[in-house]
Amino acid sequence: MAGKVKHLVNRGGRYHARLVVPKDLRGIVGKTELRAPLGGDHRDALKLLPGAVAQLQHRIARAEQQAGEGQVPAVPARYPLAPAEIALSHYMQRLAFDDELRNDLRYAAVGIDNLLVSRYREAVAGRADDAELGALVGAQIERFRAAGNLDAKPGNPERREIARALCHAELGALARAAERDEGHPRHKQSPRRSL
Repeated sequence: MAGKVKHLVNRGGRYHARLVVPKDLRGIVGKTELRAPLGGDHRDALKLLPGAVAQLQHRIARAEQQAGEGQVPAVPARYPLAPAEIALSHYMQRLAFDDELRNDLRYAAVGIDNLLVSRYREAVAGRADDAELGALVGAQIERFRAAGNLDAKPGNPERREIARALCHAELGALARAAERDEGHPRHKQSPRRSL
């Protein structure tokens, strides 16, 4: 018997990502819970779930910012994720975005930058400094921080671990995109593969 998937609900044969709004933010958000539709197929819903949850968490994080304007809170992340969970969420979001882009004929002319792949490999191997890690995945780290998934400060070993995990996820997503470019539409989706 399969366990219950966190933040996934089935209402009338349709799947939704669901997140409860903290009581102190309900006045700002205007709701007690947030939902995002994921469709009727269970596999597709599982694929879209991490990205949808991240978007819902971002809405709650924005409400927190509104509630605390003028204050500098030293509050830990509201929805902390382990580095592997952050990497998996990012990987699934990248694959979903790749699926969307493939519906545009112009996307077929875009290739994979081998220099970028090399930079990701160096980062995964631990040979990139904090500035290089920031250049490679700093925007993604900030997105997860804004969603309340992490609170590691720059220069912190935990932030470096998260950055390396995101670089590994990027390599996996690029490898999967390369497979799709070769006409392999379905494959076990895991960020463990790399170019």
